[in-house]
Amino acid sequence: MGIGGPMLTVPLLAAAGLPVLRSLACAQAQSIVIATVGTIGYLIHGTIDWPLAALVGIPELAGVLIGWKIAHALPTRVLRSALIATLGVLAIYLVWQG
Repeated sequence: MGIGGPMLTVPLLAAAGLPVLRSLACAQAQSIVIATVGTIGYLIHGTIDWPLAALVGIPELAGVLIGWKIAHALPTRVLRSALIATLGVLAIYLVWQG
């Protein structure tokens, strides 16, 4: 699915006492490493659909930049509550979809 690492890292780091914003930053750095290794593998095998990657990647980049601004603008309590709500909804969705 491509969400395992950061989806586990953020709650675990936050539960360990790391501030939520710092947990999110660590997850983003982790995502870069994971994506780079995966991309190299797909690149070696010539299986990257570059037009599709651009179609998905450009809006995703915009979302990351917008999310960064929002995360830095919100109080920690609100950010933590949003994280908990998002993880709860995602857990229900994953259970529902099997």
